[in-house]
Amino acid sequence: MEVFVEAARTLSFAAAARQLNMSRGMVSRHIYELEQHLGVRLFNRTTRDVSLTAAGAQYYTVSSEVVRVLAAEDLKLAEVNKGNKGILRIVSVRSFGERHLAKAIAEFHKKNPEISIHLELAPGTKTPLQLHENGFDLGVCIAPVTSPSAVVREVTRFDWLFCASRRYLKKNGPVLDLDDLLKHPTIVNPRTFPNGICNLARAEKSHSVRLNVEISITNYWAIREVMLEGNGIALLPSFCVMEDMKSGEVERVLPSYLLQQGQVSAVYPHYEHVPRRAKMFTRFIQQRFGRAFQME
Repeated sequence: MEVFVEAARTLSFAAAARQLNMSRGMVSRHIYELEQHLGVRLFNRTTRDVSLTAAGAQYYTVSSEVVRVLAAEDLKLAEVNKGNKGILRIVSVRSFGERHLAKAIAEFHKKNPEISIHLELAPGTKTPLQLHENGFDLGVCIAPVTSPSAVVREVTRFDWLFCASRRYLKKNGPVLDLDDLLKHPTIVNPRTFPNGICNLARAEKSHSVRLNVEISITNYWAIREVMLEGNGIALLPSFCVMEDMKSGEVERVLPSYLLQQGQVSAVYPHYEHVPRRAKMFTRFIQQRFGRAFQME
């Protein structure tokens, strides 16, 4: 069929032979066998030229599209199996990508220098949307993914924490219970906790509270900076403050009250044609992060 399409396109067996890097006789043989299979003549042949028959013209319309689709599929499969070469396009939620994913990319690239990486940082609510609309191979999200066609792979889990700077707690006193918490100014991301409402659990009992939100910011690293300045109690993912807690600069508030765990997810836009390098990177970050952001 590929030989027929090239011969029909050029209306020359000799030109088709040159294009396909085969002999003119081999082109004639392929055309003859195709005509025998179909039971119709595809070309009118003279000593000077060839032309398509009516059946040939009809068959060319169909077969040229089949050959085009098959060629495209060949390229896709080659791209999938290329693995350690090419460009890996990633879109990530900014709060996780800015530090943790960036460091992971640096380490991954050292081990796989032939893979070029393009990372775009986006607000958490836009990460899944951009993944589908802008041709990314992989998305890294912390928000739930609702698209039915997306393929989600868990990378790691993290905890949501109430936390405050040591300086703030020293000045304003400890927070001993929920009533204490509600008296303090809080700093939250309104996209994650609309109207400052959050659900907590303690000793198998659930609580829904509306926090005293005085500052709302749509970026967790910015919330961290405001919290470090002593402006109140922040509600943050553990991956933003674990280092600060280890240094003693930040303390966890009400650790016995648990919020629902969050999940960092690797997301492919669909089941088909996932580049091997995207799967390689997913396995890499799964192994790299493990349980790094879960509180003991």
